[in-house]
Amino acid sequence: MKLARIGKIKAMFVGSMAAVVAAGSAHALPFNDDMVDVQMRTGTIMRQKAPGAVAIGMSDYYVASPADAEKLTNPLKGDAVSTANGKRLFAVNCLPCHGDISKKPYAPGAVGAKALQTPPDLTADMYKTRTDGSIFSTIHFGIRLMPGHGWKLSPTEHWDIVNYVRSQQGIK
Repeated sequence: MKLARIGKIKAMFVGSMAAVVAAGSAHALPFNDDMVDVQMRTGTIMRQKAPGAVAIGMSDYYVASPADAEKLTNPLKGDAVSTANGKRLFAVNCLPCHGDISKKPYAPGAVGAKALQTPPDLTADMYKTRTDGSIFSTIHFGIRLMPGHGWKLSPTEHWDIVNYVRSQQGIK
């Protein structure tokens, strides 16, 4: 008798749960085969921006081309605060490839040592002759294997890194 009663209770419970699930079930949209090759990837947007368009609030960060960036002049003094901030930013963003440029002899970082092309020693004489705008341009747009960091760093942070590199070159 007890087993029959337990069986009835179990049947009522399962039946009521099935009714609740059926009433509140969600229906998924069918998968669209067109979506297979157009998945979002890091650093991409869903549609192309209009030519010459700058996102709202981003005009301070906008540099049109490497040629425009090379014409820029460094608005920051190479003071201790800017250089210290540049050293911190260099350690996070540049040191893995370029290595610690404050140490001699030059040795690339752990990532740079494994790269197809060894990252340059930024304290070498040929880099001392480059303008601040040229270094800014390289940080912003990248060059050869080096990715651009324009999307990641503010202009002030670019200039802080420039000031740190210059301090290691003995220029500022």
